[in-house]
Amino acid sequence: MKNITWTNHLIEFFTVVLGILLAFGLNTYYNNKVEEERALHFLEGIRLEIEENTKEVTQKLTYHKGILDTLNINPSEVILRLKTSRVKDFAWQIAQENSISQHIPYDLYRRLAEIYETQDDLKLSNKEASAMMSHVNVLSPFYIVGVDVSQEEAKAFSEDYKRGWAPIFEDFITAEQNLIELYKEALEMF
Repeated sequence: MKNITWTNHLIEFFTVVLGILLAFGLNTYYNNKVEEERALHFLEGIRLEIEENTKEVTQKLTYHKGILDTLNINPSEVILRLKTSRVKDFAWQIAQENSISQHIPYDLYRRLAEIYETQDDLKLSNKEASAMMSHVNVLSPFYIVGVDVSQEEAKAFSEDYKRGWAPIFEDFITAEQNLIELYKEALEMF
């Protein structure tokens, strides 16, 4: 019978196991690098999207401040029209679907989630207020149907009614200012 040298077999066994573990480690390292590259690509898309959204919200903020100023100074001259911010979230949605949260700093991810949640809230508020305003602008001339009132009384009623929208515009202005601030903070984190 041949004498089996267990030492050689053990060395070969551990060499094979070490080779397999090394291959798995290199594969994992490579896959993580690929995922990090993808995350950076998605983050660049989100950064560009936030820059575009900042411009959009800033334009609407200026408009809404003008409406509020006119409401406070001369409400009879105001046609109530809320210009909604057309903020985008496509890059964020795509990044979410591709699980970038695992490959970016937690603080940045949390800030981005806060931004897009705030955007969703603003979109919903815009939609509801726009619907209310369209009814006001269409129906307000008919509030006096069948009622005998002077033009002065009608004008006073219209002005008081429009002044009632000032707090709504103040809320939009505050929300838009907060969103712009969130955008700036996030852009500094990139």
